[in-house]
Amino acid sequence: MTTTIRMMPAGSGKVTTMSVNGRVYSCALGSTLDVVDFDAAILTANGWIQVAPVGSTAQRPAKPGVGNFFHDTTLGKLVIFEGATWRDPATGGAV
Repeated sequence: MTTTIRMMPAGSGKVTTMSVNGRVYSCALGSTLDVVDFDAAILTANGWIQVAPVGSTAQRPAKPGVGNFFHDTTLGKLVIFEGATWRDPATGGAV
């Protein structure tokens, strides 16, 4: 199964456009874009920053590790797994 990863270019601004596996990724500093996991690994090796895996509430990992982040597109926010449930880091509420 392919995972989508939210990425952002490094703050240095040296590489904001990059071609990976025949796809061109371009992102303004401070912005993010979603890429397939196997491209994310190459972008990361070239200074880009992985923010979190991305998907709907139904696509959240079934067995995440404590402290794992996930950008939930159904909720439109980043959530974190605290060991028993996913939580909104801003409010602490279960989501």
